[in-house]
Amino acid sequence: MKIIFMEYLASLKEREELDAILPDLLIERGYSVISKPAIGTKQFGVDVAAIGTDGDGVRKVFLFSIKPGDLRRRDWDTGEQSLRPSLNQILDVYIPHHIPERYRDLPIVVSLCIGGILHEDVKADVNGFMETNGGENTEFTLWDGDFLADALLSGLLRERFLPKSWRSDFRKCVALVDEPQVSFEHFNRFVVNVLEQCQDARRSQLRAIRQIYIALWTLYVWGREAENIESAYLASEYALLQAWFLARKFTTDASKDARHISDSIERLITLHQSIADDYLKTYVEPRAFVPHGLTSAVPSQFALDINLRLFDILGRVATQGLWLLHETRHRNHDRTDSPSTKFNFSVEQIGELLISLIYTNPILYTPIKDSQATDINIACLFLNQIGRQDVIAKFIRQTSYAVVFAYRRNGPYPCVFDDYQDLLDHPRLDNGYRTKATEASILYPTLAVWAATVNDEETLRNLSDFVSKDLDHCALQLLYPGPDSEEAVYTGGNHGLCSAEINIPSKPEQMLSPILEECNDSRAFYSLSAYSQRRCPLLVTASRHFRMPLPPHLWQEEWSQK
Repeated sequence: MKIIFMEYLASLKEREELDAILPDLLIERGYSVISKPAIGTKQFGVDVAAIGTDGDGVRKVFLFSIKPGDLRRRDWDTGEQSLRPSLNQILDVYIPHHIPERYRDLPIVVSLCIGGILHEDVKADVNGFMETNGGENTEFTLWDGDFLADALLSGLLRERFLPKSWRSDFRKCVALVDEPQVSFEHFNRFVVNVLEQCQDARRSQLRAIRQIYIALWTLYVWGREAENIESAYLASEYALLQAWFLARKFTTDASKDARHISDSIERLITLHQSIADDYLKTYVEPRAFVPHGLTSAVPSQFALDINLRLFDILGRVATQGLWLLHETRHRNHDRTDSPSTKFNFSVEQIGELLISLIYTNPILYTPIKDSQATDINIACLFLNQIGRQDVIAKFIRQTSYAVVFAYRRNGPYPCVFDDYQDLLDHPRLDNGYRTKATEASILYPTLAVWAATVNDEETLRNLSDFVSKDLDHCALQLLYPGPDSEEAVYTGGNHGLCSAEINIPSKPEQMLSPILEECNDSRAFYSLSAYSQRRCPLLVTASRHFRMPLPPHLWQEEWSQK
């Protein structure tokens, strides 16, 4: 286990990776962190500052200068990012002028924090520097990957407080990153074990969230090294939703532990966005602007595999866009750590990526599963938010024509099945099969809602005519949150209230008005913690991850502007 963490730590970058983990590790070991990493501000060599005690029990000021990976000669005294100039800044500027007045009389420990090992070719130089500059009130220490791995294993990830299966599941999820689904299943079991050991006390829940955070970071770094972050992407969605379910009652509390819980949730959100951003940059963007680029990149010749993968990517791109849009609207635009400074994509770039993805991969006009309404819905929701109703109109019109044509020609029309084997056998010519395969639908009401939203009366009439003539046996449905939704929406359980008497009229206002009235009457949505605490993208992430319909309330804001 220690080897896993040493390799993990050595792979971390300095900015927003190693420096993001160190404060949690210090707090867990009893330190009080008084300064955290900041972007765009002069730090004078100090990445993290804390107050605590070491082996002698004396209270001291700890000043950490962080460098990623191994420390070699070229990293010690050459270039702007080398370590020695940072240590000189600490001695010359930070210690004399920037330590808070109330801590000035405490002994000072300057810690060289590196994710990897100290190489032999520079060891003498480092030891000589520490001996020369250490004094009566100032000492130097080295926190290398070996020390940090021990600290992780004895602190945030104490195995003796977790089930034995934790060790096996964690090792397997890391070792099997090239088998994403298997790796993800082991990560899920790891998270379940952590949560089962978690007590009701806030401190216990804070520990559990931090354990999940560290484990997710480890999985992501290993996946990045193996050039396969699929497992990390799925795990980041699951980890975020489970952590929110655990912590949602405390994120608005004013207590110290509650503030730490809230900070940990924010870090999980940022980590999830970072993984999603990396996924889009590495796997989607290089192919999204090439005709059929992503279609041809799917490692399968079967149309079903390509269809399932492309709709999954559609949902991922749009979900990340909604997260960035939310962060942009609800964070201070003047902050140097705003979303635009952290990630490869802006909201506008995600919009361009999504539009190109749709236009260059026509298979996205042909959903095969009714549940792919969720991906279509997320994409249209994002496009609507950024004012691209023209793209929505074309997307919905083409999709509507395609699904009607497929059904009437008995081609691969949308069906209610989700099992892969059932989809392989679809469609069949058995008596009564078509009726069973289309016994219910959320897809057709979703298409009709968006056709009405962009005022496309022709498409709406075609859907209305098709449903009345060919799908009179089909129960058209929308799912509204119910009293049980708060306890199930973040964990994947069945929940909500189904409206199974949806009609598709030929006029937009006749389509939208009843749904808007139902949203106004269905008040359970407004009590969902993700809505009340202004984190609506969590509901989108939950719907995408667990393949559940989006709450229709998420459309309401745009309707009210009409």
